[in-house]
Amino acid sequence: MSDECVRRQPILERIHGRTVADPYRWLENDGTAECARWLAGQEQLLVRHTPASQTRTRAAFRALLSRSTERAGAVVSAPVVRGRRQFFMRQRIGQEMPVLVAAVEGVGAEAGKILLDPVALDPSGATSLSAWRPSWTGRLLAFQTAAGGAEAPHLRVLDVAKGRVVDGPLALGRPSAVAWLPDDSGFYYVTGSPAEPRRVRLHRIGNDPTRDPVVWETGMRHLSVSLGPEGRWLVVSAAPGAQTGNELRLADLWTTAACGRDPENPELVTVHDGTSQGSSALVKAGPRGLLYAVTDAEAPRGRVCVVDPAVPRSSAWTTVVEPGPDAVLSACTALTDPAGGQVRLLVSTVGNGVPRLALHDVTGRLLTDIPTPGSGPGTISGLSTPPGDADRVWFRYTDFVTPSTVHRFDLAEGRCLPEEGSASGTTAIRRSPLVSRRQEPVVRQFTYPSEDGTPVGLYVIAPPGSHGPRPTLLTAYGGFGASAAPAYSPTIAAWVRAGGIYAVAGVRGGGEQGTTWHAAGSGPNKPHAFADFAAAARRLVDQGLTTPRQLAVKGASHSGLMVAVAITRNPELYAAAVCSDAVTDMVRYPLFGLGAWWAEEFGTPHEPDQLDALLGYSPYHNVRPGIHYPAVLLTSPRIDPRVGAAHMRKFTAALQHATGSGKPVLLRTEDGVGHGPRTATRQVDLQSDVLAFCAEHTGLVL
Repeated sequence: MSDECVRRQPILERIHGRTVADPYRWLENDGTAECARWLAGQEQLLVRHTPASQTRTRAAFRALLSRSTERAGAVVSAPVVRGRRQFFMRQRIGQEMPVLVAAVEGVGAEAGKILLDPVALDPSGATSLSAWRPSWTGRLLAFQTAAGGAEAPHLRVLDVAKGRVVDGPLALGRPSAVAWLPDDSGFYYVTGSPAEPRRVRLHRIGNDPTRDPVVWETGMRHLSVSLGPEGRWLVVSAAPGAQTGNELRLADLWTTAACGRDPENPELVTVHDGTSQGSSALVKAGPRGLLYAVTDAEAPRGRVCVVDPAVPRSSAWTTVVEPGPDAVLSACTALTDPAGGQVRLLVSTVGNGVPRLALHDVTGRLLTDIPTPGSGPGTISGLSTPPGDADRVWFRYTDFVTPSTVHRFDLAEGRCLPEEGSASGTTAIRRSPLVSRRQEPVVRQFTYPSEDGTPVGLYVIAPPGSHGPRPTLLTAYGGFGASAAPAYSPTIAAWVRAGGIYAVAGVRGGGEQGTTWHAAGSGPNKPHAFADFAAAARRLVDQGLTTPRQLAVKGASHSGLMVAVAITRNPELYAAAVCSDAVTDMVRYPLFGLGAWWAEEFGTPHEPDQLDALLGYSPYHNVRPGIHYPAVLLTSPRIDPRVGAAHMRKFTAALQHATGSGKPVLLRTEDGVGHGPRTATRQVDLQSDVLAFCAEHTGLVL
């Protein structure tokens, strides 16, 4: 594509003896008139290179996306129970954003009261509800809102019964955990921006937040705080970056009070330090005085430990549950058996994509396996247990063909049931309608060898009865230990219903096989993730499911990096690519958004050997003139506080200058959104644009 009016700066930097070119550095500053003109030109280019056939396909995909969303019904979270109230998020068909609802137990979700509606707060849809936490009595609710895609929310406190804000705003700098005191008098929370020290503070309701005392502070970038319903164990976790090991500190507030000290001055003792080994731990307070931990220290697939309150350091923890050799621990919660008052551990694991729930006693003895809602690969998430001696737990279940559904496990009944007309009185929180099995997509699970022979998992979702090569969308995440978990998506459903195949690869760098799998695709091993992705593309072709002329790749955030590397590493494998909100300049990524937090994931350009590794795959630096790149659509918010929108602008300019294929390289930008949530209308707009672009360049005809 011609870029005659796009200036290339002759910037050549010497970094650790390497000469590094950066011709589009001027696009890092979106406040200049030149950058504004360039962005306006990109909007015109997007219109000029959208043919009438793609416009018609876009309209068809809008209809398919709407039907796929309607099929899912109202999306509802598992309830958080406090006192006699249940709090949950709900988004009905036609609602632009989820609303926060409170329902009195025994009344039912449909009779619940809407506490917070982001659209009511801001009809433009630019304000999102980023976090919320009810007090232990359910009388008060701390909630955090952010506007315009920003990730620096303000916290306020709502009187639930009156529906009135009674405290705040508290400026946070970043979204914060909230740990309520048991008497509703205040809470612990975290302040500090990415450029400032992170501090745990104690806020008393009604006090001036600028005078909130600092309980603990650190130079580490991730900081969270929790406190159980009995108000005894204060837990503070600090980590130097995203998905790194953490340092865990514990304070006994009962001892603090007995010594005549205020809760703003607890004695925090380090019980676990995995920052050098990359191991993480979380300590939780259960019923009947139980203290237990979930950790991957010396256990790459996770383990559950019982903690002795008298000797809480990690070296004294007793391991009681470990997943099987092919499974990964995903969650654990404690319940109380109503028959005899014994404490039970409900443990959630995943093996080969299949979720499992099992009940253990506190010594780790397996009592029973609990039948889960699905029969194959799926996802169980959001385990939610009432405080105290609870005998129930709620969770969400989904898979590629089943929309998210809330289920409840009751110890007395010994089984999982969807929350619809249950004896608990919490009627119809969520039950998804099912279409005919003959109409459902076919989900297949493969294992394929990567370029070095490592076996990697692959999901293929195809139309029923499909044969021969078809237009195919391939994606993977492959970073920060996050798994490519099976989940219902209107985007997947729409593409498959249109006749395409959708494939999801569980490449190294994710969490599909625990922390060793993450380590195998992060830091100096990051290229393994890209090799796994390319091998997945070849596997789809070799299996006769698609061809390079019919294959598109798509991804956002770290998944967008996977796409950007894919098209610069192996452009011949793909007909089209959609890259969204991605890191693409691996030399300057620490300067944008939260990039300084990601050294453990990518490596740092400040070290010579790591700079070489980063330059080896940095998409922006690996664009070569004259290469026949596939058709590429890049999408980005105008301002991205997490990644930095400069990455998308610079990569777009480099590809447009270099490509020799004659295929379009286009940039789609949005105002008023950030790295995360959009209104339902904007989400449909974005996904219909993405799917129509992929269909146009892979030959999918609707």
